[in-house]
Amino acid sequence: MKNRSKNYIRHQRERIIRKKWTILKDVMLRKSEYMPVRGTLSKGKIHCSCRMCRYEQYHSIPKAKHKAKLKAMEQEIDDYVYFLFSMSFNLLLGPIALLGFFNWAIPMNIRFLEFFRAIV
Repeated sequence: MKNRSKNYIRHQRERIIRKKWTILKDVMLRKSEYMPVRGTLSKGKIHCSCRMCRYEQYHSIPKAKHKAKLKAMEQEIDDYVYFLFSMSFNLLLGPIALLGFFNWAIPMNIRFLEFFRAIV
């Protein structure tokens, strides 16, 4: 556990009390005579399961860490698809070029070896 000063602890306690006080006063519309003692508000959770406290959950808004994981997965899928496309393109390029050569050479009655003898 980190060593924290009393001033830091007081600040955090007052911050939590102020947040809960605002929720009770402004959201739940409690009147001042029905408000609890301020010191009791420093205990427990700040949030509850109401729609105001769980806005992201009720409206299906993903958290930042889930967005980052989704983006990383999409990038990995894109890289894999690009790899597959480039591999299939490289594997098919040779046979397609050879087939194209034969489609060009056969109507002219040029055999494969005769073509290369003419070039050399």
